Amino acid sequence: MNECIDHYIKNPNLLIELCRNVIDGIDGTPPNSNTSEKEAQLREIARAVEQLEKKGVPVPGGLRAEKTRLAADLEIQVQSDQTLRHLAQELDVIVKELNKRLGINKSKTKTPKSRKKRSQTSRTDRKILRKNIIKALQTLGGKANVTDVFEEMGRQMKAELLPGDLEWRENTNMYVWQHSAHWERYRMTQDGTLRGDSPRGYWELNGDQK
Repeated sequence: MNECIDHYIKNPNLLIELCRNVIDGIDGTPPNSNTSEKEAQLREIARAVEQLEKKGVPVPGGLRAEKTRLAADLEIQVQSDQTLRHLAQELDVIVKELNKRLGINKSKTKTPKSRKKRSQTSRTDRKILRKNIIKALQTLGGKANVTDVFEEMGRQMKAELLPGDLEWRENTNMYVWQHSAHWERYRMTQDGTLRGDSPRGYWELNGDQK
């Protein structure tokens, strides 16, 4: 371990290059992928599947397969974005520590930026989201595609969702409660409630939770 650290101490540029490679590895989205288009397609397919199910008409296997494929592609991007945000936060802490060691105090010269206020409308507590994620996965056999998890959660929480939960976020192309559930899912993989090594696009309970 010490030899490895010494390697980067002697050549810090290698550490910078390593960070860039890690970031490129996390952000594995193809440059030509159209996330907005995929999200629109997924919404339309999910709506079509729901209408067929309500009418008691068998849903074509190809339609379900395409729904699963699109959901998996979008889940990859969401997970990548969450990981990159976490990495950005940690790197920001490191930069502040470096500035402190160098005697640089940016707060003296930095003008506070005005931030757009987020809606103060009430939202469901993350503990309730966690409970419903577990309940939905248990209903779905312990492992399911994220779209199916959201559909089951939507059924479970239909009477419980608060006004703020149902706000649509253009930057994430999902409802507030769904975006919050993605973050709670990340926390659950960190504390071991959910498996962190599940296939992309799938959420899965750890053995003792099933």
